[in-house]
Amino acid sequence: MSPYMSLLRRDLQGMYRDPLLLTGLLGPLPLLLLARCGFPALNATLAARTAVRLDAYAPFAAMLLVSIIPMLIGLMSGFLLLEERDERLLAYYAVTPLKRRGYLLARLLLPMGLAAVWSALFLGGSGLTMLTAQTWPALVLLALEAPLFALLLAGLAANKVEGLALSKLGGLFIAAPVAFYLLPRPWSYAAALLPNYWTALSYDIGSLANGFPPHLAPAFAAGLALHLLLLAALLARFVRRPD
Repeated sequence: MSPYMSLLRRDLQGMYRDPLLLTGLLGPLPLLLLARCGFPALNATLAARTAVRLDAYAPFAAMLLVSIIPMLIGLMSGFLLLEERDERLLAYYAVTPLKRRGYLLARLLLPMGLAAVWSALFLGGSGLTMLTAQTWPALVLLALEAPLFALLLAGLAANKVEGLALSKLGGLFIAAPVAFYLLPRPWSYAAALLPNYWTALSYDIGSLANGFPPHLAPAFAAGLALHLLLLAALLARFVRRPD
């Protein structure tokens, strides 16, 4: 068995013992069901009793809910990193065939892959939007946000207790799509320092286009640069910290 498969098996076994990690893995499923079943039912109820039509806010609801997915998965991976650092397992992995570099690669690629799969399932199956070629740039940014959240916890928190407190900052990232969709310009530009502001912008441009609009590329490029810059900075901070 490859060292990567051994690490994955250990993670899956640990999730059954830790409800928080299991929530991070399966947490996107209730979001998908909420969008698929709850949103249409609430929209029909409000339309029958009031003049409010929630389907006009479907793009906002889609971006708000899908932005939670990489955060949940990233928090799960971040807590795994913190737990293994508390148990001094990083030094152990450094002398195994996995090596320290392979360990970090696995810890970043796993949440990235999970976030990409769950986000694609949400965009394609929620009923709020469709997964098209024009929304793939937003999907790439969503996938990058999972390891970003993981490194945010592992790089800034000293242990799982601090990590739990730091996870409360996730609400700040949810504010980015809220600001993008609900605040008038130029007030919403204040959220441009948050990486998922550019995810919301890329999604909004792509979801409303039949072809590839020329302003999608610069929006995606700016978001990709910010995501990669933050990832590099947080990874460097995590590597510098003692095991």
